[in-house]
Amino acid sequence: IMTAHLPNLVLVGLFETELALNISYIDWFKLQWPYLGMFIVTQWWIQHYFKTRGVGISGGFEAVQKQHAEQPAMSRTEWSILAVFGLIAFLWITENGIASWKGHGIKSHNAALIGLALLFIPGLFGFKWKELQDRTIWGTFLLLAGALSMSAAMGSTGLAQWLSDIVHPLAHGHAWWMILLILMLGTHVIRLGMLSNVAAITMLAPILLALAPKLNLHPVAFTMLVSDTDTFAYILPTQITAAVIAYSSGTFSMADYAKVGWVSVLIGVAYGICIMAPWYAFMGLPVWDPTAPWPFK
Repeated sequence: IMTAHLPNLVLVGLFETELALNISYIDWFKLQWPYLGMFIVTQWWIQHYFKTRGVGISGGFEAVQKQHAEQPAMSRTEWSILAVFGLIAFLWITENGIASWKGHGIKSHNAALIGLALLFIPGLFGFKWKELQDRTIWGTFLLLAGALSMSAAMGSTGLAQWLSDIVHPLAHGHAWWMILLILMLGTHVIRLGMLSNVAAITMLAPILLALAPKLNLHPVAFTMLVSDTDTFAYILPTQITAAVIAYSSGTFSMADYAKVGWVSVLIGVAYGICIMAPWYAFMGLPVWDPTAPWPFK
């Protein structure tokens, strides 16, 4: 889902700024949904490694039922908020239309602004601005804005082109799948020292986009394949914020994480080359054909 991961928005913004190409909410879903299959494989491997398949939690189902029964009935305000979020989701999904309907053409970021405007109408909801202000993670908005600005700056200043010239000799002259393999494994080495997925994609995506024409590859397919695989960084807990939280529980060691993680990384790399690259080609974005016309409206 495009809005489920900040690096996704970095990629979409980069393609719109540098290539004047728009990927809508539903276009992103069409391209990315096969990745769900990869998580089934990695989950199987994790369960196999930790021997947790079939392990149950005594009273767990009953505890969930009890907590659900204790939930109070939804208020009018909560139903109204749910309706606003439903409207935003509908606008995202129908931007380019469904079936014979051409769609409304409202961009995803404008649809989000419409929803925010509705939420902030005075008197419509029971909460006050102070409550919104105290409960909003403003740092996330600043992080995303900074990431988009940094990504655009790397492309406009020529820094991405300069860095791509350095990387180019490593991958030049190989088949498309070997180029993907080299770049996917190479970016995972870089990721060993980076905590933030947003920072990693902000730095790497403009370089990959500038590198694609030098390697005679499709810029969008190549950038997305390498960037997506780069976010599956599972070798050290410090590579992903969620992994840091899980590691702090003390239920597994860093060695355990690395042992199960490097196989998960290889699964992600193999899945990207063997499954996602052909799927992109089926959707009209063959990574090996830089002249393929843009398949989306």
